[in-house]
Amino acid sequence: LSVTENKDTNIAIYPNPARDFVKLSANSYQLSAVRIYNYLGILVEEIEVNSSDIEINVSDYSNGVYFIEIQTENGNFVKKIIKN
Repeated sequence: LSVTENKDTNIAIYPNPARDFVKLSANSYQLSAVRIYNYLGILVEEIEVNSSDIEINVSDYSNGVYFIEIQTENGNFVKKIIKN
């Protein structure tokens, strides 16, 4: 996993920092999978998606930094979120 965050403005993640839920919205992309990694690069959750947006429950995650790898038909993107 590359920890370089993509600055693609077509993908929004909010709220960030998050407490219970994170909403991921890709304006012009069809999402196929979302993988969430902790700051050590360990896979925490993998979700199959077939839409342009998803709500992810992060309430059971430990506080800290996570990287969300987003697979779309236009390639993969990585976004960083903070859980608190």
